[in-house]
Amino acid sequence: METTKKRSRTDDVSDSQASKKHILEKVGSSSSLLPTNALLDIQEDFRIVVGTYERLLFGINAVWNEEKTGVKLEPVFIIPAHTGCIRTVAIGGHFLASGSTDEIIRLYDVKKRKEYGSLGGHHSGDITDIQFHGKYMLSASDDHSINLWRTKDWEFLKTLKGHKARVNSVAVHPTGKIALSVGADRTAIVWNLMTGRKASVNKLGREEPLVVLWDPAGEKYAIMFDKTINIYNVSDAKVATTITQKSRIHSFKYFHSRRKDKDYIVTGSEDKTIRIHDIESGECVAEIKGHKLRVKAVTIVESDGKIVLVSVSSDGIVKCWDLEEALENQDVEPLGEYNTKCRATCITSHFGFSKMEAIAAEEAAADAEAEAVKETKAAKTDKKTKQQTKATAKPQAKKTNKKKG
Repeated sequence: METTKKRSRTDDVSDSQASKKHILEKVGSSSSLLPTNALLDIQEDFRIVVGTYERLLFGINAVWNEEKTGVKLEPVFIIPAHTGCIRTVAIGGHFLASGSTDEIIRLYDVKKRKEYGSLGGHHSGDITDIQFHGKYMLSASDDHSINLWRTKDWEFLKTLKGHKARVNSVAVHPTGKIALSVGADRTAIVWNLMTGRKASVNKLGREEPLVVLWDPAGEKYAIMFDKTINIYNVSDAKVATTITQKSRIHSFKYFHSRRKDKDYIVTGSEDKTIRIHDIESGECVAEIKGHKLRVKAVTIVESDGKIVLVSVSSDGIVKCWDLEEALENQDVEPLGEYNTKCRATCITSHFGFSKMEAIAAEEAAADAEAEAVKETKAAKTDKKTKQQTKATAKPQAKKTNKKKG
């Protein structure tokens, strides 16, 4: 694992250390901030992670009430993660990674709520995006590059070079074989992750692409610009649908409605509104108005049969929403909320580890039971076959003995 990269200028290091010391003092002196081991036995249904301009990383546990009509949100960790503004957060398995303007990627074990280490020295610019897929992690940067890491031992594998300006966003196809990245050079690059080489470069026009996402099926991809989102066909890279808003879009996510059996895109915007769009027509089919400032980031997590949208505004207020209900009720109320009292910059979420372990245990028990049933059936079949073979063999033996006599 690489050690934290040292800046070339001594005064930059001094400023950085002084800044970090100030944050640590703030955390240590505030009774509202919990240490990472404060809540050891809490059982979360899902967890929300928020990065902030103040360099603090919030881990917020969500627990459903008995009626599953609301969630209680409470912090399980608040960490002075970086010496610069946190730009991106991502979760892969039990690892949490955060990227910052300090050019460092910090790693945490969110299951144990412990710091794991840091990756530095491979990027020479702000970390703009981090994505996990399987056993790998990709990090994008202002330095025009994308780095590929192996999460097993955090070995640095390769630098993907192709953009001529800042890389804004990267997305891995559901198969894990290819990835898409967009940058300030107004291009989208398709990467072959099997070889680590670029497969194609597509020019996108005059507007700068900000975020790229694959749809759940991996058949289309969407690119977010300032006030529009273009959805492209994979087959010909042509625009299939365009979503347009009057207000600037800060964040968007795909989700699949089980009730309507359709895919939608949800956006968070400058005008404090969350919108749900039909991906076929591009039409806005529902709006959620519950924030007092711009909706800075959104994330989606499935929990207890519900599709939960988690949104955070620039004032640091986190709110949870039932997306299925939002599609049918324009006056939907939040399921729960929490105020970080910081300027939020990014957000992610994951299913609760206690839930994962319970489900894994149930699946393992079911698999063991199925295997036992299978073995029992196989044993019975084998016994029956032996009996039939024995019964068939006896008359033949008698006939042979008769001839010998």
